[in-house]
Amino acid sequence: MPQRTIVLGIAAAPPRQTSSASGAAMPVEPLLCREISLAGKREGVEVFAFSAADFDAAAGRLYGYCLEKDRWIRREVPCPDVIYDRRFFASRRDRARSDEVLSRLTELKPHRLLNGKLPSKLTVYNALSGDPVLQPLLPPTASYSAWKQLAAAAERYSRGIVLKPAAGMQGRGIMHVRRDPLTSDWVVRGRSKGNQPFVRRFRSSNELLPWITAFTKQSAFLLQPYLQLTGCNGKPYDVRSLMQKDAGGRWRCTGTSAREGDARSVTSNLHGGGCVRPALEALTANLGRSTAERLLSRIHTISGQAATQLERNFGRFGELAFDFGIEPNGKLWLLEANAKPGRDCWRRANNPELHQLSIDRLLQYARYLANAYRTTPALAFTK
Repeated sequence: MPQRTIVLGIAAAPPRQTSSASGAAMPVEPLLCREISLAGKREGVEVFAFSAADFDAAAGRLYGYCLEKDRWIRREVPCPDVIYDRRFFASRRDRARSDEVLSRLTELKPHRLLNGKLPSKLTVYNALSGDPVLQPLLPPTASYSAWKQLAAAAERYSRGIVLKPAAGMQGRGIMHVRRDPLTSDWVVRGRSKGNQPFVRRFRSSNELLPWITAFTKQSAFLLQPYLQLTGCNGKPYDVRSLMQKDAGGRWRCTGTSAREGDARSVTSNLHGGGCVRPALEALTANLGRSTAERLLSRIHTISGQAATQLERNFGRFGELAFDFGIEPNGKLWLLEANAKPGRDCWRRANNPELHQLSIDRLLQYARYLANAYRTTPALAFTK
């Protein structure tokens, strides 16, 4: 008996124009939307992308971008059974307008969100710290508030400290601050808010203080000790794991990949010029096969533990990515959790089967949610 077709809407930012001769409009993250749409045709899932601008509030009609004969066509679409939230906002006003549209869609037809939302990085850190298994894997983290706090931490940690935006992404705005043991200069290296690498030297704290103040102005930052998360080649690297729920609503580790940055960079983020290697290959090159296999097994286990802990604190999720740092001695650190993981890490890993699995599981879980709503409507509004 064939499965019924369900409707998946990919909520995104307003679309941009293509550079093609036709000038046809297309959704944000067009490659991801295309991959999900193509897989949806095989899985019996109708897929479209939409933004707040695509809802006609007066008429109660929703329009979306549908992939038809390898072209994006904007047309009227049905209200979705499940929404996959890929919204990244430029302002609070944009967020409020988009949230209002999702609320209106719920009035027209109850839907379920495929994924929940994570709060600030510090709130996530505090939630993960509540698990005694996870707590030793978390770098000491505090909200940055004053110069004296930074100076004291820089003296306490011999390798210096890291300041990073509390709500940042893609490595933007992160910096490593330390004292040069030979000259006593302050050395700051990091990535600008435009994600460009920089290195600055300051002869005294009187020079550094106004620069730090200007850089962190009007944004919340977190303070952590600097960890030496580099490989044998001196390049920073980390391992990202992707946890997803399967067709039965159970957490599974879809896969892992290692991201390697430039030797001059603070991070291994791909948007900062990093590259991808298979996780086992990268760990073996740096730590040997036996240690690599042990660490990879532990990363799988810890990822499942962290996903469960985040659900316990913040409600239901369908997918979560976790970033792990590894010191030269094999010490493992859980660095970050991400509820809106990009797919570049999997596309560049030269493992099409793993990447396709990440798309298929997303759709299979969407079907699971839609069917769960049909049998238990009261769950429709839960995260």
